[in-house]
Amino acid sequence: MQKDQSFIEIIEEYVESDKITLPPFDKTALRIQQEIQKKDVKLSRIEKLIIADPAMSSQVLKLANSSFFRGLSKVMTVRESIIRLGLDEITRMVMILSQKKLYTTKNSFIRNYRNILWQHALVCALVSQWVAREAGFEETTQEVFFASLMHDIGKLFLITVIEKIKISKEAAFMPSKTVINEIINSQHTRQGYNLLKKWNLPDQYCQVTKKHHDKKFDNANVPLIILRLVNKTCNKIGVSIEARNDAANSVTAEANFFGFSEIKLAELELQIEDSVKRVSSHYNIGKSVRKG
Repeated sequence: MQKDQSFIEIIEEYVESDKITLPPFDKTALRIQQEIQKKDVKLSRIEKLIIADPAMSSQVLKLANSSFFRGLSKVMTVRESIIRLGLDEITRMVMILSQKKLYTTKNSFIRNYRNILWQHALVCALVSQWVAREAGFEETTQEVFFASLMHDIGKLFLITVIEKIKISKEAAFMPSKTVINEIINSQHTRQGYNLLKKWNLPDQYCQVTKKHHDKKFDNANVPLIILRLVNKTCNKIGVSIEARNDAANSVTAEANFFGFSEIKLAELELQIEDSVKRVSSHYNIGKSVRKG
């Protein structure tokens, strides 16, 4: 490292050298996501995939027996868990469990960033499914959930790089949170797109990650438009790192695409607020939302 390097140059050097990377995308989660999108989804196939991953199996059983889902009798097997929760909920749980571990850290400086990012990603994923149903795109709910959950993965990657730089003390000083936010906001779509490509995820998810902040959107990419609507609304009401209510977060174009009225947009905000409460209790996420 050169002593006269700027902080952004140090970050770019880390990225280009591949010194930092996130763990490979969870294969079990990806295979279940692929299975659930088939017309002839087989419970037995989903069961086998989960059972083959002991850590995932234990988490699924734990969730099925949690207070939120618990029935009169205790669930003892993965099959019983799938029957109790349903295939859609099981798929969501697998995606959430596979991603949540990426957001953990012992570094207090970075922890709040990761907590807010994880909460934002999960709220976007849950509410995007609601938008898909309300807009008449029920068949896209699983795809929309997955794309929305992954849309800010580039921010997580950049925060991981910044965390490494801080620990290694390779930067003369750590910039302010404002500067860190500017760096993350300017680079996260490109880095997220590159990361999903490395993970060999379907291009439809890569495109959502890459283009969710573009000025214009592709009318054929419904998951992208749904995510843009939800993401901007989250930013507007403070459920994100870059909480702000300005022209950049105008949802007029996206709302017009779906024919959403002001009343429907107000319902969307209520859905987001309800989902914040849901992820805080149901998914054991701390209340780390920033209010702008």
